[in-house]
Amino acid sequence: MRSATRRELLIAILGSATASLFAGCRRTELGPPPEVLPAFSPGQDLPWRNWAGNQGCRPSRRDAPIDEQALADLLGRETGKVRPVGAGHSFSALVPSDDTLVACDLMNGVSSFDSERLEAEVWAGTRLHALGPALEARGQAMPNLPDIDYQTLGGAIATSTHGTGRDFGSLSSYVTALALVTPSGEIIECSRAQNSEIFDAARCSLGSLGVVSRMTLRNRTPFDLTESVSFQGLEEALGDVEDRRERHRHFELYVFPHLDAAMNIAIDEGRDDGASTGGAEFSIQEMRDVYRMVGGVPWIGGRLYEELILSAADLSTQVRSGRSYQILANPRIERFREMEYTIPADAGPSCVREILDTIRSQAIPVVYPIEYRYVRGDDVWLSMFNQRDGCSISIHQFADEDHRAYFDVIEKIFWKYEGRPHWGKLHSLSALELEALYPRWKEFAEVRESLDPTGRFLNEHLQAIFGTNPRTVQGTSL
Repeated sequence: MRSATRRELLIAILGSATASLFAGCRRTELGPPPEVLPAFSPGQDLPWRNWAGNQGCRPSRRDAPIDEQALADLLGRETGKVRPVGAGHSFSALVPSDDTLVACDLMNGVSSFDSERLEAEVWAGTRLHALGPALEARGQAMPNLPDIDYQTLGGAIATSTHGTGRDFGSLSSYVTALALVTPSGEIIECSRAQNSEIFDAARCSLGSLGVVSRMTLRNRTPFDLTESVSFQGLEEALGDVEDRRERHRHFELYVFPHLDAAMNIAIDEGRDDGASTGGAEFSIQEMRDVYRMVGGVPWIGGRLYEELILSAADLSTQVRSGRSYQILANPRIERFREMEYTIPADAGPSCVREILDTIRSQAIPVVYPIEYRYVRGDDVWLSMFNQRDGCSISIHQFADEDHRAYFDVIEKIFWKYEGRPHWGKLHSLSALELEALYPRWKEFAEVRESLDPTGRFLNEHLQAIFGTNPRTVQGTSL
């Protein structure tokens, strides 16, 4: 979808200038964000913030071990709270701690590979965007990627981060072995054949078992992909969504609040030599500018917004081709907050319809598109896709607006559909609700307790998730 230029949008807006005089009768934004994060202050510990700017802390110590033994030595002698940190791309409060943050950034790259088995052992600090070229140089490629590739591999595995595609699970499901450095500093080698229960727990652990230092990935040979982006009316797209899921290697849908339009993204193996090599971005900021100008017009604001956007946007089909890692991931420049729940795959169309109907009926002033993807079920204990195929639905809000009222309303819809929250994204569930959603919850809790009985790797957020109470470690209240 070609970005509508500011000139095009302004011309369209000027055409409705008289109508915009009535704007303001209804709110067109949600107000400023609620977060007040630690700021830099000379003489104080340097604050940490995540990418989205909604989580922060002032850790008293930061460490970046140069190798696995240095990491083990660090954890073995540390006595306070420890939290592992990756690229800081989680929206939930997985990282914040005022004690010690440990980053594996210096432990990165491919440590070994097996050309016959098409497997590669990769250090946890490796960024996903660097992994594609590194694997290709060794004759391998990851079968799938999430739609952004800024994360470290360790962080992506810890949260069961995923892409889309009926036949493709989360990144955690492609891990065949791993090394876990426990809170006591022990290095445990894990696989289905060795320490299997720890392996099942550590493939998605929220960083609560210690630090996964390296992992072995099941890969395939390098390949090309071609992406096609097309547009339909909303009901036509939702009526066709399950067929597209079956027909394409990867498929995702974007639906737009207050618009009768949907964007289909279908990706299939192969190269189209006539395709564009560049992506086609739609300017979300320009959409918000238009909504703020006309969305509050009594009775006709929503219709005006829809007419202006659809007349200014290029709705022609866009095609691009390239190597798999170039096509599967996309740049995300606009900062936002995100909530994502995974519901049973077949419930996807009903759930997204209810979300859109709620936004319209309650006149919620949001324009950020809603992302809709399919993911194959797996056997990872805390994966959102454990024992069932899933439809993952993500809602977003601009980082400079308050997301809470919007997310609160939509989260209740996800609950109706037995939704499981993405661990790296915002949600309000705690231990009692979560235990009912995960068949292997108790087994995970037993493994966690055995590896970290004093809760050194649990911050306040994880204590709420796992239902633990603060404990005392060596005279320090945690």
